[in-house]
Amino acid sequence: MPASPPTRPIRRPRSAAAIAGSLILMITAGTVPATARPNDAQLGFRADGPTTTAISLGAGDSISTSTSDGRTTVLPLPRADGSDPGLLLSSSAGSTTVQATDTDAAPTVLSGHPETMITRAAEPVELHLKAIGRDGRQAGAHVSIFDVTGGEVQASRQLTEGLSHDCTAANWAVSDCVLLPAGTYSIMAFVQTNPAGTAPLADSRTAQSVALVGDPETKITGDDSFTFDARTAKPITVDTPGHRTKINPGGAMQLGYRRTAADGQQLALDYRPSSLIDETFYLQPSAPVTVGELDTLTRLRLEAPDITMRTVGLRPKTLHPAYYDPVWFSDFASDWPTFDGAALRRVVDVGRADTTDLAGRQLHGAIAVAERSDDLSVAEQSNAAAGAGASMIVIYNDGPGDNDDPNGTGVKISIPTLRVDHAEGKALTRMSILDRVAVSGEDASPYLYDLVIKEHDRIPRDQHYRYGPGDLTTQRREIHGQPSIDSTFSEASYQFQPEDTFSISTVFPFRDGPRSRTEYRLPDPDTAWSYSAVTPESSYNALFPHEDVLPMLLSDPQRVAYRPHQRVDKPIGTAPITASPNVPVQRAGDQMRIVINGFADADGNRGQSYSTDSGMSTLLQIKADDQLIGETTHLPSGVAQLPARSSKINISFRSDNPQPWAQLSSHTETSWTFESDSTDGTVRTEPLILTDYDVATDLRNRLGKRSFELGLLHQDGSTAAPFTTVELDASYDDGDSWAPVKISKLHAGTDRYRITLPAGNGPVSLRLHAEDAEGSSLDQTTIRAFWVR
Repeated sequence: MPASPPTRPIRRPRSAAAIAGSLILMITAGTVPATARPNDAQLGFRADGPTTTAISLGAGDSISTSTSDGRTTVLPLPRADGSDPGLLLSSSAGSTTVQATDTDAAPTVLSGHPETMITRAAEPVELHLKAIGRDGRQAGAHVSIFDVTGGEVQASRQLTEGLSHDCTAANWAVSDCVLLPAGTYSIMAFVQTNPAGTAPLADSRTAQSVALVGDPETKITGDDSFTFDARTAKPITVDTPGHRTKINPGGAMQLGYRRTAADGQQLALDYRPSSLIDETFYLQPSAPVTVGELDTLTRLRLEAPDITMRTVGLRPKTLHPAYYDPVWFSDFASDWPTFDGAALRRVVDVGRADTTDLAGRQLHGAIAVAERSDDLSVAEQSNAAAGAGASMIVIYNDGPGDNDDPNGTGVKISIPTLRVDHAEGKALTRMSILDRVAVSGEDASPYLYDLVIKEHDRIPRDQHYRYGPGDLTTQRREIHGQPSIDSTFSEASYQFQPEDTFSISTVFPFRDGPRSRTEYRLPDPDTAWSYSAVTPESSYNALFPHEDVLPMLLSDPQRVAYRPHQRVDKPIGTAPITASPNVPVQRAGDQMRIVINGFADADGNRGQSYSTDSGMSTLLQIKADDQLIGETTHLPSGVAQLPARSSKINISFRSDNPQPWAQLSSHTETSWTFESDSTDGTVRTEPLILTDYDVATDLRNRLGKRSFELGLLHQDGSTAAPFTTVELDASYDDGDSWAPVKISKLHAGTDRYRITLPAGNGPVSLRLHAEDAEGSSLDQTTIRAFWVR
């Protein structure tokens, strides 16, 4: 049997190295066809455990994993200091590459081949490059040069520390010069302005800001120079009438552009920063292009402000606090202290919050204000203030500007820990004992604006956008949890453009779940969305020891583009959670493709389950005429070699989930039986019977009445026969005893039924048997399907 699905390796340069899972690159290559012929005629099951390949990604590594459903994931591994890299993605007709933004290593080819410089017969010319940050200092930049007449010339230059002044026609180089033929080019750069205390050209995980700067259409006729000046770029700003919103940490998600040449060749680049102090993007306005096309895309995530502060009776009135990055102090969002609510608090200057500053002091719930120190870590300052009775600490930079350096990692903190720049921190230290600060925090925003803002042919001078409720589509997200224990969640939304074959997104904590949230997006037929949620929450670090856990990751099976004024409900995690095919079970010749999701909720969201050291155990078996063809306790995915004749096929999947986070679906068994014969090589979808539960549970998967709906159907694309038998039993003692339910058809001519449970309350288990007129059958048992109140 193949090995269990791999875990991401952890590099351990010191005692507690980090592993971060916030950046996900998902490549969709289509479903795996079932037409492949076997190497031999032996009966059996070839389980498709993930094929994993280690690849280089900048100065670090990543792993590329392919599974039988055609999906490939590329997970960037963390830096030696535990931080995530930012990503720069480049796509053209010849290749797709990804590069870490905070390194000078060459891009990694994900598909195709690297572009090569093509020099025409004309004498090449030199183009010298320079970048200036928004603070006026020299800056680092990722430069892309593209021939807009025919796409024949593509070159990338990285401006960073230690760059060369060599002028070559190489496709990629750490250099401030490029050799190219005269012509008309798009010359654009992502310019990174470093924080005030960081060297301007240093490779830095944290940027003060990122700007898209340059000229999408300019003529080069001889030796020349080009300066990318981020000070000419304008910020993208958004108003949301009806809701107070802010781009919280990580909310400036994506900045990209696509430049199409006159002959249709295209260069597409997308920049995803790792950490921004200014949570916004800047773009330099441009004139409309006259050759080919230009498209820009900015993705911003706005929520209720996570933290605000306002001084009462003292200038400046409005402060700009931000939480330190929790990745340095915790592994899970639930371990990171935040402030929720509103309060008036007094402020106490505690110097640098060392033992001398705090000796004998009692802060009685005040906000401690401390100056950053190279001699103390942020965790030491925070914990010292907490020990003296502070309810919160604000740390201000000991130099100009802001500073998010924790000066040490691997120590937990117990109170909200914020940072402000030097000027605001000094203003706080001047407050008197009678002055107060108004603090407001929202750790679980009831609304979300996930905006993909696109412009065509030019970058406008006015980059302020105003989106009222009538301009947007509305989705009501409902994340369901466990009946009587607290659940934690993480989430990710993916946006796809028509030409995209993969999507990059960020995993965010979904705090205070289970709950509902109203989401707003721009209506756009060319922007399609998918969504996933995981419980328990994902870890973003590995600083502290934890028990092995197999979480339930549920994903939308389809992408959806939203229409103007459209309102939809988007529940996820609704009980019962059962097993279901991820893609249709199909046969070609004597081979059958089988991909089973052990986690499939009542609304069609799906996820994989398999045996791990967490205690989760699964078993997939395939039989033909009661003869065992193959089985696996690992990823339930693969190809079965069947007898070259008609036979009764049985596919059974069993799971046991004793993990502490799971009260529901503690044991499930699903068995599909159907007749199947050889094909002439064409693909046939088999007539598996599937369920469609509609149980009106609350967000904790509790049913307030004893009735619900059940639908039966066959796989799409199969030959469907009428159902002849539908039987369902219920149990309130985890399957020790069973009683039949009352079943009545909702409407004549349909296969939907009204189910009335016998009297009882607490966890209810279900046992279903269904048959059709052609002999296909489904037997499904779900222990603790949901709760009855």
